[in-house]
Amino acid sequence: MLPGYATAPVFRLSGALLSVGLAGLLAGCTTPPLQSARAEFYLGRFQQANTNLTVIPKDDKDETLYLMERGMIRQNLGDYEASALDFRRAGELDRILETYSVAQGASSLMVNDRTLSFRGMPFERTLLYAFLAKDYLARSNWDYAAISARNIIKHLENLNGFPDIAYGRYMAGFCLELIADEGNAAIQYRAAARLLTNSILLDALSGDILPRTDEHSAATSIARAALKTEPAELVCFIGLGRAPAGEFQQYYYPGLPPYAEIYFGEEYLGRSYAFANTGALMAQSRQRLAAIQMAKDATRIALKETISLTVENQNETLGALVRLILFAMEAPDTRSWETLPLWLQIARVPCPANLTSYTVVFRDAAGGSLGRKVIREPLSRRGNIFISFCRDVGGPLTDSE
Repeated sequence: MLPGYATAPVFRLSGALLSVGLAGLLAGCTTPPLQSARAEFYLGRFQQANTNLTVIPKDDKDETLYLMERGMIRQNLGDYEASALDFRRAGELDRILETYSVAQGASSLMVNDRTLSFRGMPFERTLLYAFLAKDYLARSNWDYAAISARNIIKHLENLNGFPDIAYGRYMAGFCLELIADEGNAAIQYRAAARLLTNSILLDALSGDILPRTDEHSAATSIARAALKTEPAELVCFIGLGRAPAGEFQQYYYPGLPPYAEIYFGEEYLGRSYAFANTGALMAQSRQRLAAIQMAKDATRIALKETISLTVENQNETLGALVRLILFAMEAPDTRSWETLPLWLQIARVPCPANLTSYTVVFRDAAGGSLGRKVIREPLSRRGNIFISFCRDVGGPLTDSE
């Protein structure tokens, strides 16, 4: 007989279990505002997506997830200050949740892991600071970007079998480069280089990104002239596509990456290269988590069976009902940061010293055009380095001029 329930009246026990079950079922549901905000985001309607998440429930178990999603939406709106506030709050909540809640742990054993407060996979918690760094870079706040870099490094220090992230390493190195911390920047660039495929060369001293093949290896005349007269360069962080969500996370297999070409007017300056794929990061993370989760699931199922037998010994019909309810709540926790791009890419290309805008042409893996954008902001500058970022949310693109 289950300790603590031996003398409890059967109906009181059953009522308590049904209450927990109902709470668990409600806890597992994604709220309509979050679902609609994500849908609006991927339709390119960022303002409406932001409106849908104007109010975030305080102390909700998904508060961190709400903040991560809204932070991404606001970043794409160009509201970098509000985006940074959301990302920072999400980081603060994660530090609080790092101390495991005994009450939540007991609830998850009774119901499922969706009753736990959302923290995200380790790679999501790392990328939180990579995107926060972008908010600071957009506002030329180099010191705060460097703080984000150190948070990225901290999250990648003890991976415990979870995947490392070349994109995070490069972002950390770049932010440190901007504050003239060349030694630590080189360490991060070197770490990123070890994680990249054989198709990309990364210079640990300069952060230069070059293909190993001769594809697009020669810049056009204006870029070469810029290198000779004004050695300026553009570093652009590019997001493409949509990370897989729900049950599709565990079946994801990355194909060949799309990419983005960078132009000044009609002159080709260079292209982006893939540094991370969030679908692959999620699949690797779930694989690492599988053994841990298997043991926890077995414990939960055993506990539910014990509870059901305890009730059944006193009332067979009610015991069968309790068993049905408890086991109906068995469901994997597939919550994730769904506004993350599928592909995280970086372009570092030579450019004119008087750069005020540039054009991005998005292409599929075969080189077919997916659309284009003219980017005028964010476009910050530190010495001879221009910093920018842009996003293709996966829908049809039109010229933004």
